[in-house]
Amino acid sequence: MGRTLKIDITEKVIAKFKEEYLELYSNKFIIGKFYVHAAEKKYELEEGYVHENGRFYRLIDTRRDIDPSVSGCDLGWC
Repeated sequence: MGRTLKIDITEKVIAKFKEEYLELYSNKFIIGKFYVHAAEKKYELEEGYVHENGRFYRLIDTRRDIDPSVSGCDLGWC
């Protein structure tokens, strides 16, 4: 069983100005958009990223998928 790691990447996030929003990047990869001109300012982030209390986080699932051909056989020969 795995768990989800929550890594603070706030210091690594940069923004590029676009006409209607800011593009958000971390390590040269786009992680989302921030709409500054909307009535309610909002973030649209890629899967695996969250914004909480003014900080950006990368979520990493540490669960390892089990090969379905051996599940239910205690990872041995069926």
